[in-house]
Amino acid sequence: MYSLLFLVLFFGCYLLYITSKKAKLGKVPPRLRALAQPAKNAKLIASILFVFSWLVIIIDQGVGSGTFAFGGYIMTILCIVVLLNPLNYIHWKHLLGLFVLSILIEIFIF
Repeated sequence: MYSLLFLVLFFGCYLLYITSKKAKLGKVPPRLRALAQPAKNAKLIASILFVFSWLVIIIDQGVGSGTFAFGGYIMTILCIVVLLNPLNYIHWKHLLGLFVLSILIEIFIF
């Protein structure tokens, strides 16, 4: 469950990062670039993803600790996106492999 939440949060943060005019984008998948073309729509989609994941975390952990955890998750993912994307370290194949590995670990441990 947390792996899927991190993926949703990462997608929302990356979508907001793509809409920035100051960011060095590098290689962005064409479908994602097409999704981010109208900046208002991309920001709306990212906001919906953030609210959805925040609500799921609140349901799982409670209001106080869920909100605090959501703030920590957002800060972590935004730091990862802002620091690693200009260096071209974010590749979708690697992220997919990491996601599958984390889902498998999450299933077997929990």
